[in-house]
Amino acid sequence: MIDLHIHSTASDGSFTPVEIVNMAINRGLSAISITDHDTIDGVKEAIEAGIPHNIEFITGVELSVQPPLNYEDSGSIHILGYGFSIYDKEMNAKLIKLKDARANRNPLILERLGQLGFPLTMSEVIDICGEGQIGRPHIAKAMVEKGYVPSFDYAFDNYLGKGKAAYIDKFKLSCKDAIKLILDAGGIPVLAHPGLIKIKNSSQVRYNSDSNCPNINYSTNYSNEYYPLEYFISQLIGMGLMGIEVFHTDHSKEETNYFEKFAKRKALLITGGSDFHGTLKQGVEIGIGKVEAGIDIDKVENYRGNLSISFDYYKNLYIAVEKTRRANSNIEKLQDNFCYSFKEKSLLETALRHSSYVNETQSSNVADNQRLLDNQRLSDNQRLEFLGDAVLGLSVAQLLMQKFPDMKEGDLSKLRSNLVSESSLASMARAMDVGRFILLGKGERLSRGAEKNSILADTFEAIIAAIFLEIGFEATCELISLYFDNQISQITSVNDTCDYKSMLQEMVQEMGNFAPCYKIVKEIGPDHDKMFEVVLNVCDIEATGEGKNKKSAEQNAAANAITILNKGFN
Repeated sequence: MIDLHIHSTASDGSFTPVEIVNMAINRGLSAISITDHDTIDGVKEAIEAGIPHNIEFITGVELSVQPPLNYEDSGSIHILGYGFSIYDKEMNAKLIKLKDARANRNPLILERLGQLGFPLTMSEVIDICGEGQIGRPHIAKAMVEKGYVPSFDYAFDNYLGKGKAAYIDKFKLSCKDAIKLILDAGGIPVLAHPGLIKIKNSSQVRYNSDSNCPNINYSTNYSNEYYPLEYFISQLIGMGLMGIEVFHTDHSKEETNYFEKFAKRKALLITGGSDFHGTLKQGVEIGIGKVEAGIDIDKVENYRGNLSISFDYYKNLYIAVEKTRRANSNIEKLQDNFCYSFKEKSLLETALRHSSYVNETQSSNVADNQRLLDNQRLSDNQRLEFLGDAVLGLSVAQLLMQKFPDMKEGDLSKLRSNLVSESSLASMARAMDVGRFILLGKGERLSRGAEKNSILADTFEAIIAAIFLEIGFEATCELISLYFDNQISQITSVNDTCDYKSMLQEMVQEMGNFAPCYKIVKEIGPDHDKMFEVVLNVCDIEATGEGKNKKSAEQNAAANAITILNKGFN
């Protein structure tokens, strides 16, 4: 079974991304996606913590979009995105804009509630719901806790829902822009829960009682008057929509059957999920969907709600992602990220060509003799990686000598070693969105090779070598200085470059254990001088760490956890 529609604490869910991954494994799911509203922070957190090898994970997001012209009264329209690169700069910029719009909206909602006789402050909402991206579901929960309303649904139905007394509209992407954003980031755009969309005149859609499916004209000419939902979806297909969410907790059997037939007829990808929000959406469980009132699923063996989604739909989605990325590689984005445009594009292509891809291509049966000869000329990036390692080492050494004229040779060597380490270069490669462009063999692709530190670091070195071969050492060194500027400017001691979180993650993965779970338990001091305390749970141990920011607190907690684990091994 799979569940490709899950919300975490990064938006309006009650469980952290790491908790969700562990819950999915315990429930026996084979593939999941975290699809938070207008943010990919939860996806990043899950990937950073490490996805265990016994579950498939595909990147996801749920974008709130503005309905097209003439569909303004259709209610909330959401577009799901799957398989995109979380490092795509355009997507991250747009999501920050959406996040800011949501944050600016909350005070206005609270102001409206105050005018209605329900005084509520943002600090009270945070105290009740915790830190994270605050939205209407959190405000609804706070209203219940304060005794203003009897239930979560009552808050939405009477005050927070669209058109209600405390509703405030917010900035949304257009359907066309949302679909393009996902496609440009290498992903697949999917219409979320189409059964919940209320199109004008939708009551005119005639159902055939024998087939439990609308009695529709199977020609390609749809009538906006009689088949408004089909006409609406067809408009989205024209914008680039590639799939619809057929299976959803709130879809009836009739709707599921209808959308499944419609998707097959229109050659759309089929996806599905529970729309799990944890305690913020009662009666819905991850991977299961709706749970009957009074049922304790932990006490009922193999309990099934109204969802049971086949793994085949995930495989089809994954294949579509791979095809889309190959067809729309958009290599210009990668060159923009490196602030360099190659004169010889073949150099960059070689730098991105992993040995697994070359070996697989050369060993495949090719009927065309000329194509076989071309394949035999392909080179992998190993020689470029060798050269790039030397160029990086020398360039970083020169930069450190300039920044720390009084530092001893031993400390300089440690700093250089840390800055050009595998984990450090892999992090830089991720920030530059290298992974989505690497050419890998099928085996490496299936084992998430584009996220492996070793492959990312090697490819980064190969790209540096390719740049060096075109413009020489001095100009390459200037670019490397630009790439490493942030890391080097933050260095105050040798320990500042140690990535204990990555070290712990690799250690835990080798042990086959669940991913580390970090939780902020304390914030002390004013905003300009805060001190954070983090508790880390992993491998049945607990470690704490403190720092001036969340990142350093987590690093210190990871360092302490490594010390504890090493003592246990000894």
